[in-house]
Amino acid sequence: MNDFDFFDTPITPVDVLQEKAEVTIHVRDTATMEQKSVRAIVAKSIENLPEGKGERLHVFGRLGVHITDDWFIHVLEELDDEALSTDHTLAQKMDMEQSLGSVEKFKESRYRKPKEG
Repeated sequence: MNDFDFFDTPITPVDVLQEKAEVTIHVRDTATMEQKSVRAIVAKSIENLPEGKGERLHVFGRLGVHITDDWFIHVLEELDDEALSTDHTLAQKMDMEQSLGSVEKFKESRYRKPKEG
């Protein structure tokens, strides 16, 4: 069984992962570190995938934090890399907008005192 990694990006946020949904995403094979674009079905339980077959999908946030939710993936087909390409300017704009509202937060130091205003 292969495992895959999925990374939250402004173009393909973690929100695209919905129970039993068909998605088109970039993944990384954990054994070979090869990145590829795939059309796949994702679910939180392997039993919810077609024929009960699939691989584990490790999900990481934009800051590299492993998201603890369990996900599984059943790859329907591998796509050309251009299938998920995005305009660089659009990607940069989306990255700035979404990073301001990211659900991930940096740890705050317990020694740092808030500014007095």
